[in-house]
Amino acid sequence: MQGTIVGMIPRRLRQLREQRDIRERERWMRETIAEYGWAIQHVGPGEDGEAPFSYTIGLTAMGHPELVMTAMPYEVAQDFLNLAGLRIRDGYRFEPATLDSALTDDARVALITATDTSGLVGVEIMYDTVSAVQIIWPDSLGNLPWEDGYRNQPDVQQLLGPLPAEWTTR
Repeated sequence: MQGTIVGMIPRRLRQLREQRDIRERERWMRETIAEYGWAIQHVGPGEDGEAPFSYTIGLTAMGHPELVMTAMPYEVAQDFLNLAGLRIRDGYRFEPATLDSALTDDARVALITATDTSGLVGVEIMYDTVSAVQIIWPDSLGNLPWEDGYRNQPDVQQLLGPLPAEWTTR
């Protein structure tokens, strides 16, 4: 009987720590959104080879889908997502199924509807529902993953939704 009780205490402590961590994360999100208008969450690579990703939390309150970028170094993704947040706060909209150069000097990024939003847990915690647009970044020459001459590994960016047919049938 004692072994059972001893075994239950660490499990309960783990559960309490997890609950505390979730409450602290939610508090951080609310405070950051209140101060800046959005927060950025970085998620490490998955066990099944899933790429790391970064996403916004707070654009929903501005009437805009959240934004997500996969396989981008965290610091770079944060710069892009913060720039996008500033543009959105000024009234710009990042529309899915479009190519856009509002975040870069001369290259285009592609925007698609993210239909797989299962990793955007922070958005779900804050808003109970998730609407997101994925920003797909080009290689160093400005080519997108489905274009001829793309220099990165073709599957380096996990696509979270379908591409418009006209992008892949050129």
